[in-house]
Amino acid sequence: MGKNKSLLETVNLLSELVVFESYNFEEFLKKLITLILTCVPLDSCLIYFYDESHQELILAASKKPHGNLIGKIKMKPGEGITGWVAEHRQTVVLEKEAYKDRRFKGFKELPEDNYESFLSMPIIDKSGVVGVINIQNLKEYKFEKSQIEILEAMVKIIASAFQKVVLDRQVFSLQTKLEDRKIIDRAKGILMSKDQITEKEAYDVIRKESMKKRKSMREIAEAVLLVWG
Repeated sequence: MGKNKSLLETVNLLSELVVFESYNFEEFLKKLITLILTCVPLDSCLIYFYDESHQELILAASKKPHGNLIGKIKMKPGEGITGWVAEHRQTVVLEKEAYKDRRFKGFKELPEDNYESFLSMPIIDKSGVVGVINIQNLKEYKFEKSQIEILEAMVKIIASAFQKVVLDRQVFSLQTKLEDRKIIDRAKGILMSKDQITEKEAYDVIRKESMKKRKSMREIAEAVLLVWG
C-alpha cells in the first residue's frame, strides 16, 4: 500500500507539472523539487535554468533557503560540473568526494559544495538544454541505476513545461523592466521641470534616494509621481 501511495503521489505531481497553467515560476520549481524527492533521497537540490540570450546557467531554485543567491549564482556552459552537463548533455553521477572532480567549481556561498555525492542532470527539450538539476547528499550515496533512469524519464516529460515557465518568467521580467523604465522616466521629467536640472542629475537624485532609503528606483519614482505628478 505504501509503495502504491508513493507511486500515485509521483504520478499526480508529474501530471500537475505537465499541466501547470495555474502555477507561477516559483510554484512550478517548488513542485519540481518535491517530485524529485519522491524518487531519490537528497540533502540538497539546486535547479538552474539556461538563459540562451546571455548563454549562462542561472540558479533558479533550491531545496534549502538560498533566497539571496537565487538569480545570482551563474555559470557558463562548460564551467563546473553543472556547465559540463549542460554542454555535453549528459548526466554526471559522483557517489563520493564530488568536490575532488576535476570539473568541479565551488561557490563559497553554497555549503552544499562540501557535500560528498553529486548527481547533475540536464533538462533537455526539442530546442536543446533548458536547464540542469543538481542533487547532492552530505554523505556518500550510491545512486541506483533505476533511480537515475526514473529521474531522466521524468525530466524528459517536464522539459517542455520547464522551458515554457522559464520563458514566461523572462517575458514577465522584461515587461516589468519596461514598466519600471517608463515610471522612472516620468519621474525624471517631473524633477527636471521642478528643479531645473538635467536628465542625468534627475536620474542621480532618484538613484541616490533609492540607495539611501534601500528601496527600488521604481518605488522612489512612484513617490515622486504621487507627490508632484
